[in-house]
This record gives sequence, structure tokens and C-alpha cells, in this order.
Amino acid sequence: MDIKHSARGDLTIDLLAPDGSAYPLLTAKESDDSANLAAPHTVNASGEAANGVWRLRVQDVYRATDSGYVDSWQLVF
Repeated sequence: MDIKHSARGDLTIDLLAPDGSAYPLLTAKESDDSANLAAPHTVNASGEAANGVWRLRVQDVYRATDSGYVDSWQLVF
């Protein structure tokens, strides 16, 4: 996952399964004011069907005036 953002600690990131289940990948930490996030994240979704549309939900929970974008992400089973 590669996300460009001025303060990565503002971000909460969830992997959303086809059935709507949310798997937390990152919880916001206001004390982390470093920029950008480029790291793999692992989640145990073995109980989910692999088929269907998987989504990544990224939310800035502290500063609505910040901006950023998801540069890339991939899902590997």
C-alpha cells in the first residue's frame, strides 16, 4: 500500500470484504505527524470468500482540511 498524505497519523485504514466486513489495517495516531505511508499490511481474512469486490477505505479522522491520495494498493491471497 502506498498512500500520499501530509500526516499519516491522521489516517484510519480498513480493508472491506465483499460481504461488507471491515478489517482494520491502521488506526489513527495523532502523535504520528510523519508524511506518507508505504508499507505492507497483513490481515487474516481466511473466513471470507475471495471472489467479489474488495475495497480499501481510507479516512482522515483528525483534519478535514488535509489532502492525500492512495497511490497504489494490491490484495494478495
